[in-house]
Amino acid sequence: MPITAPLVVLGQLTAAAFAGGLNLYLTVALVGISSRLNLLPALPPGLKGLENILVISSAIVLYLIEFVIDKVPHADSIWDALHTVIRPLGTALLAALALDAAPLHVQIGAAMLAGSIALAAHGTKAGLRLLLNRSPSKIRNMVISTLEDLCAAALAVLALRFPVAAIGVGAGAALVLLLFGPGFWRVSALAVRAVAARWRAFFGSPGWHTLAEVPPSLRSLIEPTPLGCGPPRTVRAALKGLPGVGAYRNGWLVLSWDRASFVYRSLMGSRCLRLPPIAQPTVLLGIWTDAIEFKANGDRQCTLFLLKDGPTAEVAVADLSGVK
Repeated sequence: MPITAPLVVLGQLTAAAFAGGLNLYLTVALVGISSRLNLLPALPPGLKGLENILVISSAIVLYLIEFVIDKVPHADSIWDALHTVIRPLGTALLAALALDAAPLHVQIGAAMLAGSIALAAHGTKAGLRLLLNRSPSKIRNMVISTLEDLCAAALAVLALRFPVAAIGVGAGAALVLLLFGPGFWRVSALAVRAVAARWRAFFGSPGWHTLAEVPPSLRSLIEPTPLGCGPPRTVRAALKGLPGVGAYRNGWLVLSWDRASFVYRSLMGSRCLRLPPIAQPTVLLGIWTDAIEFKANGDRQCTLFLLKDGPTAEVAVADLSGVK
């Protein structure tokens, strides 16, 4: 085997997985149609099923549904939240099938790599959409969605039609994810949490939650409540603007008797941040989250995002102003 062969396979895998993370249905339909028309080199035996007319038809129907939904502000965020599992798992399955003749450990490794890349690409896409939907524009969403579809199609074709070029394409896709992915991934996680919170609020009563609902690893960071003081109140939230936290950090806002804290998980473990006094708060109501923009530590602009299964932003501001 030539020394470049593993690099070519890795490049193809990265580029195709990136395409699957952006638009799985378009990728499947395009590869199936192109292979059926002999426009691509022969597919691996495990992927021959993509040439089946039923598979192609199903992929086209699902893509057309996504094509319409993806152009509608807020509906696209719901669609992306629902596909947080579908796109990575589907892409991982395709990678495993493409290497069905390889040893089992190679198939598993390729599936895990492809699924991880697809999840990263999906998270970047979903995060960008949620940011854009804070000030929705149907025209802008249509343009962005069309560019995403074109990018997915180009990556899928390049990965299979030009194997050597796939090395550069794969490296470029990986670089894009490393440079621009992390912040968008946290926004994507916020989108999933926001959709779930909307669902809980629909069937329940929005408001402050008890400390018992906070994950145990974060709950242990909260200081015990002194006798005679009320129990802490909590709400799912996200935070950006404070140094060392990272943009759109997901966690919980905890309102204790004498302080407001933000608890969250990071690569360094579970952390608890005492929030500074909120100055000059501005409330921004939204469909998925309410936002409280405020000044902290001088002129630093910060934003606290409250999920919809918690109190309204106005109530939260009033309660936050009561702690030091």
